[in-house]
Amino acid sequence: MRAIVVLTHSECKRLIARGIAQLPEVKEALKNRKIFVSRGSTTAFVLEELLGEPVNKAHYVTGQMTGEKKDLYRYGSLKGEKRLKEIVIEKGVKKEVDSFQDALQEFEPGDIIFKGGNTLGSDGIAGVYMAHPLGGTIGGILPIALARGIEIIVPISLSRSVDDNVWELSQILGNQTIDKEYAMGLPIGIMPVPGEVFTELEAFDVLYPDINVFQIGSGGVGTGEGSLHFLFIGDDDKVKVAYKDMVELAKSEPEYVPDTE
Repeated sequence: MRAIVVLTHSECKRLIARGIAQLPEVKEALKNRKIFVSRGSTTAFVLEELLGEPVNKAHYVTGQMTGEKKDLYRYGSLKGEKRLKEIVIEKGVKKEVDSFQDALQEFEPGDIIFKGGNTLGSDGIAGVYMAHPLGGTIGGILPIALARGIEIIVPISLSRSVDDNVWELSQILGNQTIDKEYAMGLPIGIMPVPGEVFTELEAFDVLYPDINVFQIGSGGVGTGEGSLHFLFIGDDDKVKVAYKDMVELAKSEPEYVPDTE
């Protein structure tokens, strides 16, 4: 049997988060270890799935690609006073942290860090935008994680895919190399992230291992902008279950509304 599924960007984020919550290593960390969930529109969905409770997702972000069309303002930053504190989950208990770098001092192998990405390169490596001159959140995460061998999981949509190699892009970008008068928002650099990339396809593989899923297209108009299109192939009963779940997800997931003030 074959079926076609179309998911909006918000619905894709929910799918990714649900898949992540079912990973064995994540379940283990929730029970016995520590998890850090950095701010981000996709990681906010992950946080909801891990906690089993709603999160003000529009305020669990730092940088975001949004703004007023009339001002050509695209890549900006949520005001600091509106940002929710970042969350560490230790043995299933949620803890707000004032400094993620201080919190990560207690992390060790077996713990997990979630950091969303902005770009998914043709090399399969995710990249994170950096408007901050010292690299922002990712600039603080990587030294600790790589030095100690702490796992980084990067939840990122296939809609972020680009044709180029992220490592090469990191060499031609730089937030101090771009004229601010010729930038639609904040100038940025990009940091390649040596972590486990987790897209919609990984989510489908975790949630529905008995069917084959292919991305067959993307895009749309109006509320369909940013949507991704998938083909399901498999036994009738397996495909019907997956399709029914996606219909329910599409009907129940509210549109993500960013805070642009």
